[in-house]
Amino acid sequence: METEKVVVERGGGKSTATHCYSKYPLKFIVHNKVGPSQTDAVWITLSLLVGDSIKCDISVGDGCTTVLTTQASTKVYKSVESKCSEQVLEARIGSDALLAVIPFPVTCFSTAKYSQTQVFKVFPSSSLLIVDWITSGRYGRGEKWDFELYKSTNNIFLEADEPLFLDTILLEQGRYSSIAERMQDYQVIAMVILLGPKLKFIQDQIQENVKNLMSQQLCIPSGGSG
Repeated sequence: METEKVVVERGGGKSTATHCYSKYPLKFIVHNKVGPSQTDAVWITLSLLVGDSIKCDISVGDGCTTVLTTQASTKVYKSVESKCSEQVLEARIGSDALLAVIPFPVTCFSTAKYSQTQVFKVFPSSSLLIVDWITSGRYGRGEKWDFELYKSTNNIFLEADEPLFLDTILLEQGRYSSIAERMQDYQVIAMVILLGPKLKFIQDQIQENVKNLMSQQLCIPSGGSG
């Protein structure tokens, strides 16, 4: 499995993509200008056709900011000869650096098999945002959780490979129940991970919103006087 690679380092006082290598069916698109000129971030769009196996390596240097996204939803086509499409992403986030992985959702076609593994290595001062989500499929064509297999693993390690966060989502057609039966009316599964000092204000805001929401749900209205 050949590895596609992007390296972001400090250059000229700002975050700069100093190395970018990819080949079909994957392509890294580094945008020269996104947002105001004072914005210090490298925006990278990942364009790919999901094949047998794809491996990406991203290095975000100390003090750099990088955003990784996709052009559209990652479409996983029908499995050929029961093969499982595989995507591996390994990322290193330096000290005082920020990596945001915010792709469009994965959409698996009928009978598709897909497995993705994302491994992130961070320092105590690193910041990381991960959005990992999947739709039920081509709902308009009657394909609702109709794929064979979906597996998504997100692992975060501190220095010396100390595990900080380990998580796997597995959806697989069962002998006695289908994915659709288990998912019922849900159309999306999503997970958002917020880590590090540069995202603390968002963490605090979410915690406050959840606290207020829970308080409203637990509030029991007093009965009216007769």
